[in-house]
Amino acid sequence: MKIVYFAHSLLSRGGDKMVLAHAGWLASHGHDVELCCNVVKTVLEIPEGVRITRPLLPGIVGTVLSALLQRRDAGVVLASIIPMACFLFPRSRQKVIYFAQDYDESYYTLPILKWMVRLFYYLGLRFFEIPTIAVSQPLADLLRKRFRARVAVAENGVDTKVFYPEPDPKLIATKDNRQAILILSRSDRRKGFDIAQDVIKSLLKSHPDIFEVWTVGEPCTGYFSGTVHRDFGYVGEERLRPIMSSADIFFYPTRHEGFGLMPLEAFACRCPVVTTDAVTFASHLENALVAGVEDIKQTVDLIIRALTDKSLTERLIDQGIHTAEKLSLGETEKQFASAITSIAVRGER
Repeated sequence: MKIVYFAHSLLSRGGDKMVLAHAGWLASHGHDVELCCNVVKTVLEIPEGVRITRPLLPGIVGTVLSALLQRRDAGVVLASIIPMACFLFPRSRQKVIYFAQDYDESYYTLPILKWMVRLFYYLGLRFFEIPTIAVSQPLADLLRKRFRARVAVAENGVDTKVFYPEPDPKLIATKDNRQAILILSRSDRRKGFDIAQDVIKSLLKSHPDIFEVWTVGEPCTGYFSGTVHRDFGYVGEERLRPIMSSADIFFYPTRHEGFGLMPLEAFACRCPVVTTDAVTFASHLENALVAGVEDIKQTVDLIIRALTDKSLTERLIDQGIHTAEKLSLGETEKQFASAITSIAVRGER
């Protein structure tokens, strides 16, 4: 079966990682897989057998026009945002699948934009009845409740052949007896990088000498004055693994998640996680330390606890590994492929 993933961009985000993982698995099992994107700017490896093509026209407007005007000779056309799924539907109809990696309304703060996205959801899921694959059960439940969506669930998963404990002795030596707090640097407000800055400022007032800050993602040199800050920038998975394995805490103060892949990768690398209750598989005092969204004081207290209570963090690490094993990539790839095949068969009837 020919499968086309259609999007404006392919970057280095967790959602893009899952798209590439699923594309690679499908290609390795005999499917003809094409990623059609105007912007391809990623540190992630393009899997063998997966073709990269461009829409008919460049730019974001070109992507939208290509979705609206170009008919695709494919068994399935996947879109990871609901507006794009709606744009693709008039020309592809029963072939379109919405791959829901988050609730798209959460991307925006302006009420007018939120209402526009909600309109697309009503149009796509309730009126067009576009079949959907969601990356978590809570996200699927939300889409069913609000829009009567037809949803299958294929949870995101961690590739334990890529993410496993591999501490880097040289990197550990640079800490000079400090503990490293690893943070994702991303301008997307949902990921809470502004919250991370406020938390670090508070920690510097009470515990200035016991930690340093590591960041991966968008360059952010100079954002954490008053402490040692090592900015790794964008890194591939082979580099991220030893960074996570050498850090003492992965701090992920997210406001909203469809799933939350990076905490799961940290689990697999035996790195204790401090996050928020937006990450549904993170359970407080079981596999992670979990604060309320935007609760600065609670988050500071939890990080201090993680920095000072090693018996607690060892218990969290053991349960985190167990969670990573349960949510392995191999199982979710099978779920995703099964959902696509089932939807394609129904569309042919």
